[in-house]
Amino acid sequence: MIFIEILTNIWVNDLTGKIALIDRYGAFLGVKEGRFQLKVGGKVVWELAPVELDSIVFLVDGASVSAAAIYLAVTFGIDIVFMIGHRPTARVVQAPYGSTLRNWLFQLNTYRSKSKRAVLAKLFVEGKVHNQRVVLMEFYRLFRASGKRGWRSLLRAIDDIEKIQNKLSKIDSVDGARQVEAEVAKIYWSAVAKIIPEELGFERRITRARRIPGEGVDSFNIALNIGYSALLKEVWRTIFIVGLNPYIGFLHKPRAGKMALAFDLMEEFRPICVDRPLIKLARRNSSIFNKLKENDREAVREVWRAVMSRIHEGKKPISPVILEQARKLVRHFRGTDTYKPYKSRW
Repeated sequence: MIFIEILTNIWVNDLTGKIALIDRYGAFLGVKEGRFQLKVGGKVVWELAPVELDSIVFLVDGASVSAAAIYLAVTFGIDIVFMIGHRPTARVVQAPYGSTLRNWLFQLNTYRSKSKRAVLAKLFVEGKVHNQRVVLMEFYRLFRASGKRGWRSLLRAIDDIEKIQNKLSKIDSVDGARQVEAEVAKIYWSAVAKIIPEELGFERRITRARRIPGEGVDSFNIALNIGYSALLKEVWRTIFIVGLNPYIGFLHKPRAGKMALAFDLMEEFRPICVDRPLIKLARRNSSIFNKLKENDREAVREVWRAVMSRIHEGKKPISPVILEQARKLVRHFRGTDTYKPYKSRW
């Protein structure tokens, strides 16, 4: 993944994709002679041909983009996403996207069936819980091999999660699947708290939706929020690629403005694409996380790098897997295949 960062102009080479992160107030993205041109304060920061970009991500609301730049991006299939407060808030969608109505109808017909909703909800939770166990198992083995204290508590957590996971086979409702997810989450995050440095102050997962007004948020939770937003961007885009409706979900309740299906599909990828890379980053360099409370741009980019590197780099990048899972969903809705969640190997 290539990140074009307007503050440092650092290029991180990779062959799978290129992302331009625009994170400075006053930045303006325009077009000059068929090339994208970014200016800050009237000075040109970079110029790039359309073929050199895969995505353009705006991280601040004080930046702007010209109609010509939007048209050029749409012409070349370049993703433009606006993320305010580290959350995807909008993206540019091509007009022909409406031609995927047939997929939407199949998806809607599946949603109308209570039993079919429950089946998919269980599958999404099954994949997520399996991958949470995989993450804990990795660190259990590391702790035990090195003689580090805490490996027994990790093993207990792994066993407890497996027992709860076995309940899924007897569940026949969406609420039941959510209950399993919640029970596992409590054990999982308690175990994660014992893996990362204690000075980060992480005790439990604090989601945006369930945060108590005035409650402080530790730096690791902030990093998780940023990481999940980066993952959501990728899943959201993939759902558009395969022609599904991101707002008709199964595990997550559909409501106005909520990308329920995107949240559904990303569940099985959260532990592998976000949790594990950030746990490793915290154990390797915890000082980065402390800077997140100050909204340090470099710290935010480090979190982005950790997550995007896992998604797009390495011998087995996850991005093709996300796309294949979305295609499996399409086949599931059409009745030509049965959806199987992504389960990472040890």
